[in-house]
This record gives sequence, structure tokens and C-alpha cells, in this order.
Amino acid sequence: MVARSDVRPANTMRFLSGANLRRVARVASLLGIWLTLACLPAAAAKHRHHHVHRRHRALSRLSAAPFRAALLEDADTGEVLYANDEHETWPPASMAKMMLLLVAEDQIRAGRFSLNDPVRISSIAAYTGGSRLGLRAGEVYPLGELMKATLIRSANDAAVAVAEKIAGSTQACVRMMNQRAQALHMFHTFYGTVDGLPPTPGHDVDFTDAYDLAILAREIIHHTDLLRWSSLENADFDGAMILRNTNHLVGHFDGCDGIKTGFTYHAGFNLTATAKRGDLRLIAVILGAPSNLERFRQAGRLLEWGFQTFAVAEPVKRGQTLPVQVRVGNGFAIQPVAASAARVLVPREDLTNLNVEYRMPSYLLSPMPAGTPLGTVVVRDGARIVGEVQALYPEVHGTTAAWPAGTELGSASGSVQTDPPPGVRVFDGSLR
Repeated sequence: MVARSDVRPANTMRFLSGANLRRVARVASLLGIWLTLACLPAAAAKHRHHHVHRRHRALSRLSAAPFRAALLEDADTGEVLYANDEHETWPPASMAKMMLLLVAEDQIRAGRFSLNDPVRISSIAAYTGGSRLGLRAGEVYPLGELMKATLIRSANDAAVAVAEKIAGSTQACVRMMNQRAQALHMFHTFYGTVDGLPPTPGHDVDFTDAYDLAILAREIIHHTDLLRWSSLENADFDGAMILRNTNHLVGHFDGCDGIKTGFTYHAGFNLTATAKRGDLRLIAVILGAPSNLERFRQAGRLLEWGFQTFAVAEPVKRGQTLPVQVRVGNGFAIQPVAASAARVLVPREDLTNLNVEYRMPSYLLSPMPAGTPLGTVVVRDGARIVGEVQALYPEVHGTTAAWPAGTELGSASGSVQTDPPPGVRVFDGSLR
């Protein structure tokens, strides 16, 4: 029996006819999404800070977890909010198509192809097994339509056609996919196919982990337009058929707009999902769930817990004039501006505990070019630093800013004062 991507195993519910089986499975899946969301363990809310190039982590484990691995993270910062065996190597199944479509988007952005380019279906694509559209050799479709079918319907024949168009062959496309994975530092990922379909049943040749899949999801979210398709519950395919999204959270879980499911007999039921509510976008990865229903239920639990537990705050806006003054020579004072926004993700209960610190000198020997870094603005959640942005020298237009009353500014000639007031730290252009 050939392993099929994103299709329930043939021996499940064997006494139902094929049509009834599909209807019952889909209804059960949709109803399950609305089951009561169980709360994840409170221990998962523990927040630990790491250096800027590493992820924040809050780890907890579910007893008798109904999956092989799971992860929840903030899509903007990559901060991990929950993880369970996130580095366990596991077959992505049809989620390999996420990398295929990222590579295709790369080629389109580079100007080598367009969504309207015609693609002639080869015999190799037409005879690809598993989940498929039933494309016939010699038929021609726009590249964009085939990409849409690959993402929404998880169609293997469409995926092979896309790979052959952008790379010349599936083998060449696999090489491009692995190169892109390495560039993204997905060091636990290897692709052997473009569609995740095992060459022989039960022998998957694509491998990844939940952590790497979240990296890939962030790249898709921030650097492609693929969510415009993955957010559709149903979509037209070139006027020939209706594509029904294999991700049943779309249209049934508030804010969910992607991304991709995967299934093989060895991998079980996989899902990489994303949802956005307000300013917060989360990514949930479930690997090796025992059923179609369970992967959506567990991803929904993680996402709902994340939205209920965490919130985004922006105590400092990009370009904001900071409420501190820095004396320049003996002539005037300036107020630095924030180089970027300080976006922080904190437990909702900590929103009132945020404090902002301004680390910069109170005195400069002379004026500096606008945009020169003067120091940093630090955001703390209690004792923990949760955000830092640079403070910059502002644009100065003619008139001088007021300096606190009673402070001797010296002459108005603009000459540099070599002896600053007692206790004032001199800034010489370097950050120390």
C-alpha cells in the first residue's frame, strides 16, 4: 500500500464506505477543534532570559503527551513559550512542501519566474502517488495555481510540477531545499524529496524537528506571501476544482491563517500552525500525533494557552523622543530619540511590572551628527531584561532645548566646555 500524505490510513474505520468515511472524519475533526481547551501546566509559564542571539525558553512536559514533539513560539522574536522534545528528529511528511514553496518564492522574488508562468505537467508529476489532484501529463497550468494546490490541498503531483519548473528536476530542487535549510540554520533538517512522500511505504527520507520547523514557519510568515493561500478554507484551482484546506484550524480557530499539515504512516499526523490575534502572532508545531483530530486539538490547545497567557507591550515607540536630557558642551541640551520600537512579550500578569531605564551620558563635549548612538533604553520585567533599543542623537533645528533651571550653561558661543559640572559623566563618542 502506498503511503498517502495527509490522508487517514485506509484500515481506519474500515466498515464505512469511502465517501462516508471522508464525511465522518471531516465532521469529527471540525467538532474536535471546539472541544474544551485544557490548560497547559502552570510550569510552562516560567520565563528564562538568554542572550540576544538565543531564544527565551519556558519548558514543560505534558504527562502522556499525545504527540512525539511539540513547540509554541512567538513568531516575531522566535521566543519559545512551550517545548516538548523539540529537537527530536522526526519525518515532516508533507510539511516538506513548506521548504519547496519557500524556495519557489525565492525564485519568484529574484525575478526568474512569475506566478503566471505556464507549467507543463510531466509524466513524473502525473504519476506521483499519495495525496494528489489527478493532473495529467501534457496539461498546462500557471505556476501560482500549482503552488496554491501544493499548500492548500497538499497535492504531491502539483508539488513535483512546481519543483521541476523552478529547478529543472526534483533532484535539483532537493539540493536547493537543503541549501536553504542550512542558510536558515536548520541544522537538524534534511530533505530527500520535494513533497515528503516516502519512496517506499514506511521509509521516510525527510527529517527535521519541531524547532527547525518553527524557524521555517517564521521565514514563510515574514518573507513570503504564502499565508494568502494557507489562510483559505476553500479555494478555486484554475477553474477546474475546489481545493479544501487540509488544515482544519483555518476557518475554525480564531486568527489561524496557516500553514501546513503532514502525514505518513511512520510520521503520524503533523501540523505547523500559526495564528494572529491583535499584535501577537504565535506558531505551534505538533509532530507525531496519533490522529487527524488530535493534531488539531493539541495545536489549538497550545495556541489558545499562548494567547491567554502572554501579551505584547511596546513601552518605547520607534522615533520616540525620550524623556531625558543630555547637555551638549556649554550651549544647549538635547533629547535622544529611540532607534526602534521596544516590543516585548511578557506574561499578561507582568504588564504592570515593566520598567524602562535610560542608559546614556548626561553630558557631551560637543554636538554630534544626527543618528549617532548615545546609549540604550532598557526594558525590564522585574529584574529580567526583556528588551533593549538604541538611543540616538536627534535632529537639531536652530533653537536650543531648555536646560534645567539653575544650571550654568556657560557662554552662548558654542565653544566646548572642557570641565563638565561635578558628577556629570563625559561622553567621548564611544559606548563603554
